Amino acid sequence: MPLEILQNGRYRILRQLGSGSMGEVYLVEDTRINRQVAIKVIRSESYVYSDPNSTSDAARLFEREARAIAMLNHPNILPLYDFGEEVVNGTPLTYMVMPYCAEGSLATWLQQRGEDNLLSPTDVAHFLRQAADALQHAHDNGLIHQDVKPQNFLIRSNRNERLPDLLLADFGIAKLTAGTSGASQAIRGTPIYMAPEQWEGNPVPASDQYALGIMIYQLLTGRPPFQGGPGQMMYKHLSVAPQPPGTLNPVLNHDVDTILLRALAKRPENRFPSVSTFGKALQEALLMDGPTILNPQDKPLTDAIHATLAISYAEALYGTSRTLTLAGGRHVRVDVPPGIQNGQVIRVSGQDSTFGSGGATIPLLLTIAIAPGTLHYPPAFMGNDQMATSGGAATYAGSDRTAISNNQTVLPDGTRTAISNNPTIIPGGGSPT
Repeated sequence: MPLEILQNGRYRILRQLGSGSMGEVYLVEDTRINRQVAIKVIRSESYVYSDPNSTSDAARLFEREARAIAMLNHPNILPLYDFGEEVVNGTPLTYMVMPYCAEGSLATWLQQRGEDNLLSPTDVAHFLRQAADALQHAHDNGLIHQDVKPQNFLIRSNRNERLPDLLLADFGIAKLTAGTSGASQAIRGTPIYMAPEQWEGNPVPASDQYALGIMIYQLLTGRPPFQGGPGQMMYKHLSVAPQPPGTLNPVLNHDVDTILLRALAKRPENRFPSVSTFGKALQEALLMDGPTILNPQDKPLTDAIHATLAISYAEALYGTSRTLTLAGGRHVRVDVPPGIQNGQVIRVSGQDSTFGSGGATIPLLLTIAIAPGTLHYPPAFMGNDQMATSGGAATYAGSDRTAISNNQTVLPDGTRTAISNNPTIIPGGGSPT
Protein backbone atom coordinates (compact mmCIF):
# COMPACT_ATOMS: atom_id res chain seq x y z
CA MET A 1 0.00 0.00 0.00
CA PRO A 2 1.60 3.32 -1.06
CA LEU A 3 2.52 5.99 1.47
CA GLU A 4 -0.16 8.71 1.55
CA ILE A 5 0.10 10.66 4.81
CA LEU A 6 2.37 11.12 7.81
CA GLN A 7 1.86 12.61 11.26
CA ASN A 8 -1.90 12.06 11.31
CA GLY A 9 -2.46 13.83 8.03
CA ARG A 10 -0.27 16.89 8.55
CA TYR A 11 2.04 15.78 5.74
CA ARG A 12 0.13 14.77 2.62
CA ILE A 13 2.22 12.96 0.01
CA LEU A 14 1.94 14.52 -3.46
CA ARG A 15 4.40 12.42 -5.45
CA GLN A 16 7.69 10.59 -5.20
CA LEU A 17 10.76 12.59 -6.20
CA GLY A 18 13.34 9.84 -6.02
CA SER A 19 14.43 6.65 -4.34
CA GLY A 20 17.57 4.92 -3.21
CA SER A 21 18.86 1.94 -1.29
CA MET A 22 17.83 3.41 2.05
CA GLY A 23 14.48 4.99 1.27
CA GLU A 24 12.52 7.47 -0.80
CA VAL A 25 12.13 11.22 -1.15
CA TYR A 26 8.64 12.66 -1.57
CA LEU A 27 7.17 16.02 -2.48
CA VAL A 28 4.77 16.70 0.36
CA GLU A 29 2.22 19.33 1.32
CA ASP A 30 2.49 20.53 4.89
CA THR A 31 -1.21 21.15 5.48
CA ARG A 32 -0.66 22.94 8.77
CA ILE A 33 1.18 25.92 7.23
CA ASN A 34 0.23 25.40 3.57
CA ARG A 35 3.66 24.93 1.98
CA GLN A 36 5.42 22.29 -0.05
CA VAL A 37 8.31 20.44 1.56
CA ALA A 38 10.46 17.42 0.80
CA ILE A 39 10.39 14.40 3.09
CA LYS A 40 13.06 11.73 3.04
CA VAL A 41 11.65 8.50 4.40
CA ILE A 42 14.28 6.07 5.62
CA ARG A 43 13.33 2.44 5.90
CA SER A 44 14.05 0.96 9.30
CA GLU A 45 17.10 -1.27 9.52
CA SER A 46 15.82 -2.94 12.66
CA TYR A 47 15.74 -6.27 10.86
CA VAL A 48 19.53 -6.12 10.71
CA TYR A 49 19.91 -6.18 14.46
CA SER A 50 19.14 -9.26 16.50
CA ASP A 51 19.44 -7.29 19.74
CA PRO A 52 16.40 -5.05 20.43
CA ASN A 53 18.66 -2.76 22.47
CA SER A 54 20.72 -2.05 19.35
CA THR A 55 17.58 -1.01 17.52
CA SER A 56 16.72 1.35 20.36
CA ASP A 57 20.27 2.76 20.33
CA ALA A 58 20.01 3.40 16.58
CA ALA A 59 16.77 5.34 17.08
CA ARG A 60 18.33 7.42 19.87
CA LEU A 61 21.37 8.14 17.69
CA PHE A 62 19.12 9.27 14.84
CA GLU A 63 17.25 11.66 17.12
CA ARG A 64 20.42 13.04 18.66
CA GLU A 65 22.06 13.76 15.32
CA ALA A 66 18.86 15.06 13.74
CA ARG A 67 18.64 17.58 16.59
CA ALA A 68 22.24 18.57 15.94
CA ILE A 69 21.51 19.09 12.23
CA ALA A 70 18.48 21.19 13.11
CA MET A 71 20.74 23.48 15.14
CA LEU A 72 22.96 24.24 12.12
CA ASN A 73 22.45 27.75 10.82
CA HIS A 74 24.34 28.42 7.61
CA PRO A 75 23.21 29.95 4.29
CA ASN A 76 24.67 27.02 2.33
CA ILE A 77 23.19 24.20 4.42
CA LEU A 78 19.72 22.87 3.75
CA PRO A 79 17.83 23.28 7.06
CA LEU A 80 15.94 20.52 8.78
CA TYR A 81 12.30 21.39 9.50
CA ASP A 82 11.17 18.28 11.34
CA PHE A 83 11.94 14.63 12.00
CA GLY A 84 10.09 11.72 13.44
CA GLU A 85 9.37 8.00 13.59
CA GLU A 86 6.09 6.40 12.65
CA VAL A 87 4.65 2.97 11.92
CA VAL A 88 2.81 3.02 8.58
CA ASN A 89 1.01 -0.10 7.36
CA GLY A 90 2.95 -2.11 9.91
CA THR A 91 6.34 -0.84 8.68
CA PRO A 92 8.52 1.33 10.99
CA LEU A 93 9.62 4.51 9.17
CA THR A 94 12.01 7.29 10.11
CA TYR A 95 11.69 10.55 8.22
CA MET A 96 13.21 13.99 7.83
CA VAL A 97 11.33 17.07 6.62
CA MET A 98 13.34 19.60 4.59
CA PRO A 99 12.73 22.50 2.17
CA TYR A 100 11.75 21.53 -1.36
CA CYS A 101 14.30 22.73 -3.94
CA ALA A 102 12.58 22.58 -7.32
CA GLU A 103 15.77 23.36 -9.27
CA GLY A 104 17.38 20.08 -8.29
CA SER A 105 21.00 19.33 -7.52
CA LEU A 106 24.40 20.54 -8.68
CA ALA A 107 24.75 17.21 -10.49
CA THR A 108 21.60 17.93 -12.54
CA TRP A 109 22.78 21.47 -13.27
CA LEU A 110 26.15 20.19 -14.50
CA GLN A 111 24.48 17.55 -16.66
CA GLN A 112 22.31 20.20 -18.30
CA ARG A 113 25.44 22.24 -19.13
CA GLY A 114 26.98 19.27 -20.96
CA GLU A 115 30.01 17.15 -20.17
CA ASP A 116 32.27 19.04 -22.58
CA ASN A 117 31.38 22.49 -21.21
CA LEU A 118 33.88 22.81 -18.37
CA LEU A 119 33.45 25.49 -15.75
CA SER A 120 36.10 28.18 -15.63
CA PRO A 121 38.42 28.23 -12.58
CA THR A 122 36.61 31.38 -11.41
CA ASP A 123 33.25 29.60 -11.52
CA VAL A 124 34.64 26.58 -9.69
CA ALA A 125 35.96 28.92 -7.00
CA HIS A 126 32.39 30.17 -6.48
CA PHE A 127 31.11 26.68 -5.72
CA LEU A 128 34.21 25.72 -3.72
CA ARG A 129 33.81 28.66 -1.35
CA GLN A 130 30.20 27.82 -0.54
CA ALA A 131 30.81 24.07 -0.17
CA ALA A 132 33.87 24.47 2.05
CA ASP A 133 32.14 27.05 4.26
CA ALA A 134 29.13 24.75 4.73
CA LEU A 135 31.28 21.74 5.60
CA GLN A 136 33.42 23.75 8.00
CA HIS A 137 30.29 24.93 9.82
CA ALA A 138 29.18 21.33 10.16
CA HIS A 139 32.59 20.22 11.44
CA ASP A 140 32.62 23.07 13.96
CA ASN A 141 29.36 21.65 15.29
CA GLY A 142 30.63 18.09 15.54
CA LEU A 143 29.12 16.65 12.35
CA ILE A 144 30.83 14.77 9.53
CA HIS A 145 28.83 14.66 6.32
CA GLN A 146 30.36 11.46 4.90
CA ASP A 147 28.71 11.72 1.48
CA VAL A 148 29.97 14.91 -0.18
CA LYS A 149 29.15 14.83 -3.91
CA PRO A 150 27.34 16.98 -6.51
CA GLN A 151 24.10 15.03 -5.98
CA ASN A 152 24.01 16.17 -2.34
CA PHE A 153 24.35 19.86 -3.11
CA LEU A 154 20.96 21.29 -4.01
CA ILE A 155 20.91 24.56 -5.92
CA ARG A 156 18.99 27.79 -5.59
CA SER A 157 19.05 30.57 -8.17
CA ASN A 158 20.49 33.92 -7.13
CA ARG A 159 19.20 36.70 -9.36
CA ASN A 160 22.21 38.85 -8.44
CA GLU A 161 24.64 36.19 -9.71
CA ARG A 162 24.88 34.19 -12.92
CA LEU A 163 25.72 31.05 -10.94
CA PRO A 164 23.35 29.34 -8.49
CA ASP A 165 24.00 29.01 -4.77
CA LEU A 166 24.63 25.65 -3.13
CA LEU A 167 22.73 24.04 -0.27
CA LEU A 168 24.44 21.06 1.33
CA ALA A 169 21.90 18.32 2.01
CA ASP A 170 21.67 14.75 3.36
CA PHE A 171 23.76 15.28 6.49
CA GLY A 172 24.90 12.15 8.20
CA ILE A 173 22.30 9.88 6.60
CA ALA A 174 24.76 7.03 6.10
CA LYS A 175 25.99 7.27 9.67
CA LEU A 176 22.50 7.64 11.10
CA THR A 177 21.24 4.50 9.45
CA ALA A 178 24.28 2.47 10.51
CA GLY A 179 23.31 2.62 14.17
CA THR A 180 25.76 2.72 17.09
CA SER A 181 28.88 0.94 18.19
CA GLY A 182 26.79 -2.06 19.15
CA ALA A 183 25.28 -2.29 15.67
CA SER A 184 26.53 -3.43 12.30
CA GLN A 185 29.60 -1.45 11.19
CA ALA A 186 28.62 -1.21 7.53
CA ILE A 187 30.78 0.99 5.31
CA ARG A 188 28.64 3.76 3.83
CA GLY A 189 29.26 6.34 1.16
CA THR A 190 29.66 6.80 -2.59
CA PRO A 191 32.75 4.92 -3.88
CA ILE A 192 33.90 7.66 -6.27
CA TYR A 193 34.26 10.14 -3.38
CA MET A 194 35.23 7.94 -0.40
CA ALA A 195 38.51 8.63 1.40
CA PRO A 196 40.78 5.66 2.26
CA GLU A 197 39.88 5.79 5.96
CA GLN A 198 36.20 5.79 5.06
CA TRP A 199 36.66 2.51 3.17
CA GLU A 200 38.04 1.16 6.44
CA GLY A 201 35.02 2.35 8.42
CA ASN A 202 36.84 5.18 10.22
CA PRO A 203 35.60 8.50 8.77
CA VAL A 204 37.00 11.74 10.20
CA PRO A 205 36.40 15.41 9.28
CA ALA A 206 39.27 15.20 6.78
CA SER A 207 37.23 12.57 4.93
CA ASP A 208 34.85 15.36 3.87
CA GLN A 209 37.84 17.40 2.68
CA TYR A 210 38.96 14.44 0.55
CA ALA A 211 35.48 14.03 -0.96
CA LEU A 212 35.25 17.76 -1.68
CA GLY A 213 38.65 17.54 -3.36
CA ILE A 214 37.33 14.74 -5.59
CA MET A 215 34.27 16.84 -6.47
CA ILE A 216 36.35 19.92 -7.32
CA TYR A 217 38.73 17.76 -9.38
CA GLN A 218 35.69 16.58 -11.31
CA LEU A 219 34.44 20.15 -11.87
CA LEU A 220 37.83 21.27 -13.15
CA THR A 221 38.58 18.34 -15.45
CA GLY A 222 35.21 16.83 -16.33
CA ARG A 223 36.03 13.47 -14.71
CA PRO A 224 36.86 12.10 -11.26
CA PRO A 225 40.44 10.97 -10.61
CA PHE A 226 39.42 7.33 -10.14
CA GLN A 227 36.89 5.25 -12.05
CA GLY A 228 35.82 1.60 -12.10
CA GLY A 229 33.81 -0.88 -10.07
CA PRO A 230 33.64 -0.84 -6.25
CA GLY A 231 36.63 -3.16 -5.87
CA GLN A 232 38.74 -1.14 -8.28
CA MET A 233 37.66 2.11 -6.63
CA MET A 234 38.67 0.88 -3.18
CA TYR A 235 42.09 -0.21 -4.45
CA LYS A 236 42.72 3.10 -6.24
CA HIS A 237 41.61 5.26 -3.32
CA LEU A 238 43.86 3.27 -0.98
CA SER A 239 46.91 2.80 -3.21
CA VAL A 240 46.98 4.86 -6.43
CA ALA A 241 48.11 8.48 -6.66
CA PRO A 242 45.68 10.66 -8.64
CA GLN A 243 46.82 12.27 -11.87
CA PRO A 244 47.47 16.03 -11.43
CA PRO A 245 44.37 17.85 -12.71
CA GLY A 246 46.54 20.20 -14.76
CA THR A 247 47.47 17.31 -17.06
CA LEU A 248 43.78 17.04 -18.00
CA ASN A 249 43.04 20.77 -18.08
CA PRO A 250 46.08 22.84 -19.16
CA VAL A 251 44.35 26.08 -18.09
CA LEU A 252 45.07 25.18 -14.45
CA ASN A 253 48.23 26.51 -12.85
CA HIS A 254 50.71 24.45 -10.86
CA ASP A 255 49.44 25.71 -7.50
CA VAL A 256 46.02 24.20 -8.21
CA ASP A 257 47.68 20.82 -8.76
CA THR A 258 49.71 21.07 -5.55
CA ILE A 259 46.78 22.11 -3.34
CA LEU A 260 44.27 19.66 -4.76
CA LEU A 261 46.67 16.71 -4.52
CA ARG A 262 47.37 17.55 -0.88
CA ALA A 263 43.64 17.41 -0.13
CA LEU A 264 43.65 13.96 -1.79
CA ALA A 265 46.48 12.60 0.34
CA LYS A 266 45.95 8.99 1.42
CA ARG A 267 46.45 9.72 5.12
CA PRO A 268 44.12 12.29 6.77
CA GLU A 269 46.97 13.90 8.73
CA ASN A 270 48.73 14.78 5.46
CA ARG A 271 45.78 16.84 4.22
CA PHE A 272 45.00 20.42 5.20
CA PRO A 273 44.25 21.04 8.90
CA SER A 274 40.64 21.87 8.03
CA VAL A 275 38.31 21.95 5.06
CA SER A 276 38.18 25.73 5.42
CA THR A 277 41.97 26.00 5.09
CA PHE A 278 41.85 23.81 2.00
CA GLY A 279 39.03 25.86 0.48
CA LYS A 280 40.76 29.20 1.00
CA ALA A 281 44.07 27.96 -0.41
CA LEU A 282 42.47 26.50 -3.51
CA GLN A 283 40.26 29.55 -4.07
CA GLU A 284 43.35 31.76 -4.09
CA ALA A 285 45.05 29.49 -6.61
CA LEU A 286 41.98 29.33 -8.85
CA LEU A 287 41.58 33.11 -8.81
CA MET A 288 45.30 33.79 -9.23
CA ASP A 289 44.88 34.20 -12.96
CA GLY A 290 41.53 35.94 -12.72
CA PRO A 291 40.79 39.34 -14.29
CA THR A 292 41.88 42.59 -12.66
CA ILE A 293 40.10 45.84 -13.56
CA LEU A 294 42.62 48.62 -14.00
CA ASN A 295 42.10 52.27 -13.07
CA PRO A 296 43.02 54.99 -15.60
CA GLN A 297 45.81 56.27 -13.32
CA ASP A 298 47.45 52.84 -13.12
CA LYS A 299 50.93 52.63 -14.61
CA PRO A 300 50.85 51.11 -18.12
CA LEU A 301 51.91 47.48 -18.25
CA THR A 302 54.39 46.95 -21.05
CA ASP A 303 54.71 43.19 -20.59
CA ALA A 304 51.14 42.47 -21.68
CA ILE A 305 49.58 42.07 -25.11
CA HIS A 306 47.03 44.86 -25.69
CA ALA A 307 43.77 44.06 -27.43
CA THR A 308 40.17 45.18 -27.76
CA LEU A 309 37.45 42.64 -27.01
CA ALA A 310 33.90 43.26 -28.22
CA ILE A 311 31.23 41.63 -26.08
CA SER A 312 27.47 41.86 -25.83
CA TYR A 313 25.53 43.72 -23.17
CA ALA A 314 24.43 40.41 -21.65
CA GLU A 315 28.03 39.19 -21.45
CA ALA A 316 29.05 42.46 -19.78
CA LEU A 317 26.23 42.10 -17.28
CA TYR A 318 26.69 38.43 -16.40
CA GLY A 319 30.32 37.78 -17.30
CA THR A 320 31.68 35.38 -19.90
CA SER A 321 34.58 33.14 -20.83
CA ARG A 322 36.27 33.40 -24.22
CA THR A 323 39.01 31.63 -26.15
CA LEU A 324 40.99 34.30 -27.97
CA THR A 325 43.04 33.61 -31.09
CA LEU A 326 46.40 35.39 -30.99
CA ALA A 327 49.09 35.89 -33.61
CA GLY A 328 50.62 32.63 -34.69
CA GLY A 329 47.41 30.71 -34.05
CA ARG A 330 47.73 30.51 -30.27
CA HIS A 331 44.46 30.01 -28.38
CA VAL A 332 44.15 31.65 -24.97
CA ARG A 333 41.26 31.17 -22.54
CA VAL A 334 40.24 34.27 -20.57
CA ASP A 335 37.44 35.16 -18.13
CA VAL A 336 35.57 38.47 -18.28
CA PRO A 337 34.01 39.33 -14.89
CA PRO A 338 30.34 40.29 -14.54
CA GLY A 339 29.43 43.96 -14.27
CA ILE A 340 32.16 45.19 -16.63
CA GLN A 341 31.66 48.63 -18.18
CA ASN A 342 32.22 49.83 -21.72
CA GLY A 343 35.77 51.12 -22.17
CA GLN A 344 37.17 49.52 -19.03
CA VAL A 345 40.57 47.89 -19.28
CA ILE A 346 41.16 44.59 -17.53
CA ARG A 347 44.37 42.70 -17.02
CA VAL A 348 43.97 38.95 -17.41
CA SER A 349 46.46 36.12 -17.31
CA GLY A 350 45.23 33.87 -20.08
CA GLN A 351 46.15 30.22 -20.23
CA ASP A 352 47.52 29.12 -23.59
CA SER A 353 45.38 26.10 -24.49
CA THR A 354 47.13 25.47 -27.81
CA PHE A 355 48.16 21.83 -28.14
CA GLY A 356 51.77 21.39 -27.06
CA SER A 357 52.01 24.78 -25.37
CA GLY A 358 52.19 23.32 -21.88
CA GLY A 359 49.52 25.72 -20.62
CA ALA A 360 51.78 28.79 -20.62
CA THR A 361 50.42 31.94 -18.98
CA ILE A 362 50.08 34.96 -21.28
CA PRO A 363 49.44 38.44 -19.80
CA LEU A 364 46.80 40.44 -21.67
CA LEU A 365 45.36 43.92 -21.37
CA LEU A 366 41.82 43.89 -22.78
CA THR A 367 39.88 47.05 -23.55
CA ILE A 368 36.21 46.12 -23.29
CA ALA A 369 33.87 47.32 -26.03
CA ILE A 370 30.19 46.62 -25.44
CA ALA A 371 28.57 46.33 -28.84
CA PRO A 372 25.21 48.11 -29.27
CA GLY A 373 22.05 46.36 -30.39
CA THR A 374 21.30 42.72 -29.78
CA LEU A 375 24.77 41.19 -29.86
CA HIS A 376 24.46 38.14 -27.65
CA TYR A 377 26.94 35.64 -29.05
CA PRO A 378 30.71 35.56 -29.56
CA PRO A 379 31.96 37.12 -32.81
CA ALA A 380 33.36 34.78 -35.42
CA PHE A 381 36.97 34.31 -36.43
CA MET A 382 36.53 35.53 -39.99
CA GLY A 383 38.88 34.89 -42.88
CA ASN A 384 40.05 38.52 -43.02
CA ASP A 385 40.82 38.47 -39.27
CA GLN A 386 38.03 40.85 -38.29
CA MET A 387 35.26 40.58 -35.77
CA ALA A 388 31.99 40.47 -37.62
CA THR A 389 28.27 40.35 -37.06
CA SER A 390 25.47 39.47 -39.40
CA GLY A 391 21.85 40.48 -39.33
CA GLY A 392 22.14 42.22 -35.99
CA ALA A 393 23.53 39.17 -34.19
CA ALA A 394 27.02 37.75 -34.15
CA THR A 395 27.84 34.67 -36.16
CA TYR A 396 30.47 32.20 -35.09
CA ALA A 397 32.01 29.01 -36.35
CA GLY A 398 32.84 25.90 -34.42
CA SER A 399 33.43 27.12 -30.87
CA ASP A 400 33.41 30.12 -28.57
CA ARG A 401 36.70 31.41 -29.96
CA THR A 402 36.99 35.13 -30.50
CA ALA A 403 39.50 36.47 -32.97
CA ILE A 404 41.59 39.37 -31.72
CA SER A 405 41.42 41.40 -34.89
CA ASN A 406 43.17 44.30 -36.55
CA ASN A 407 41.53 46.70 -34.12
CA GLN A 408 38.25 47.06 -35.99
CA THR A 409 34.82 45.81 -35.06
CA VAL A 410 31.88 45.48 -37.42
CA LEU A 411 28.83 46.65 -35.49
CA PRO A 412 25.27 45.42 -36.12
CA ASP A 413 24.49 48.31 -38.44
CA GLY A 414 27.40 47.33 -40.68
CA THR A 415 29.66 50.24 -39.81
CA ARG A 416 33.26 49.78 -38.72
CA THR A 417 34.76 51.50 -35.75
CA ALA A 418 38.24 51.67 -34.31
CA ILE A 419 37.83 51.11 -30.60
CA SER A 420 41.35 51.63 -29.31
CA ASN A 421 44.69 53.05 -30.41
CA ASN A 422 46.36 49.92 -29.10
CA PRO A 423 47.24 47.32 -31.71
CA THR A 424 45.01 44.29 -31.37
CA ILE A 425 47.71 41.77 -32.23
CA ILE A 426 51.32 42.31 -31.40
CA PRO A 427 53.31 40.55 -34.13
CA GLY A 428 55.38 37.81 -32.53
CA GLY A 429 53.75 38.40 -29.16
CA GLY A 430 56.03 41.35 -28.34
CA SER A 431 55.35 44.57 -26.51
CA PRO A 432 53.03 47.17 -28.03
CA THR A 433 54.42 50.13 -29.82
